[in-house]
Amino acid sequence: MDKPNRAAAIGGPIGVPHEKSGGIVGNLLAFPLNLISGYLVGLLAPVAGLAAIVGGIYLLTRQVPFVSHTYSDDEGGQRLSLKLMPPDQARAAFVREKERISADLNAMGAEIKAFAEQAEAQSSMSEED
Repeated sequence: MDKPNRAAAIGGPIGVPHEKSGGIVGNLLAFPLNLISGYLVGLLAPVAGLAAIVGGIYLLTRQVPFVSHTYSDDEGGQRLSLKLMPPDQARAAFVREKERISADLNAMGAEIKAFAEQAEAQSSMSEED
């Protein structure tokens, strides 16, 4: 009976000795490929986790969780609230939130543009002096 050389297989794929596991090109490409795969898994794992949580809540309650941004008039503060609602109501609430957020973002973009124009005007005036 021939026993496999376990010392030769360390570092390589299962059952393949390290010397035959890809050569120079395989070793050169190993780092960027591992980096890209780690990056993709790091991006997709939280999304998959959230999808599993939402799916589990839906299976148990037949409602979906919806996170909304609310303003507290008493203190002037802001907070997030989590509500369970039927899917059709969640779609309508999503559209409302999307419109409100896009209006806020447009106002913020206009403010940033005004600041940039003001800074550009000041820099052009200082260059003329």
